[in-house]
Amino acid sequence: MNSGNRGDTATRPTRSGSVGPTSKAGMAPKAGGRMSSTRLRVGAVLLVLVVVIAAWVVGFSSVFGVGTVQVTGVSGELATAVRTGAAVPNGFPLARLDTAAIAARVGAIEQVRSVRVEKAYPTTVRIVVQPRVAVGYRAAASGSPTVRLVDSANVGFENAPSAPGRLPELTMPAGTATPAAGAAATATVAGALTPGVARQVARISAATTESVTLTLRDGRTVFWGGLDRNGDKAKLLTALLGQPGQYFDISDPDAVVSRSG
Repeated sequence: MNSGNRGDTATRPTRSGSVGPTSKAGMAPKAGGRMSSTRLRVGAVLLVLVVVIAAWVVGFSSVFGVGTVQVTGVSGELATAVRTGAAVPNGFPLARLDTAAIAARVGAIEQVRSVRVEKAYPTTVRIVVQPRVAVGYRAAASGSPTVRLVDSANVGFENAPSAPGRLPELTMPAGTATPAAGAAATATVAGALTPGVARQVARISAATTESVTLTLRDGRTVFWGGLDRNGDKAKLLTALLGQPGQYFDISDPDAVVSRSG
């Protein structure tokens, strides 16, 4: 045999028993495949580690934890009360912060009508508050000088040491059959008045939701009637206050009745 050819090829038996050539270069694809598989496994492990670390940073570390609590919509003592009542834990991860629980705590404050709690990454909690606004007051227990401030939703939310001159008293005639409905009606009408008109109203009373009556500070009487077209009635009353007459019936804004005595 020619020794010059012996280094170029090798022979191996085939399944049929014959001898055929086998190239040494044929082993290279298998080695490359093993290296690619190893790289994929290493890459997968690194990806998992990155995800785990990111989850820990966001959800369990203080990197994205509460650093600032902003209260908007209110100021002064009420803002302080909101911040205290919210009880937002400093440094607690924003991702796991229970905003519904915070809103419930703030919403329990009497002077708060509505609240919205927002997360502002990386470290801020924003508490947006809509306060209750007094539209009238009710007398407290007999003999007490204090009064209870009431908003347009008929919620008493704060005591005042005396009757505020800028707000009407909300009352119900003795023997009112549906006091809750009458009380709600007086608060609704008080909320429809402009601040300028409200200052001129001494009292709002209602035996029913269809018989709301305003008594002005100068002694004049306005029969408001029911709760329909409150906006139109409020605008009409603003104009009527400068007109002569002791009694006005604006239950139908399209057919006003006035009397001088």
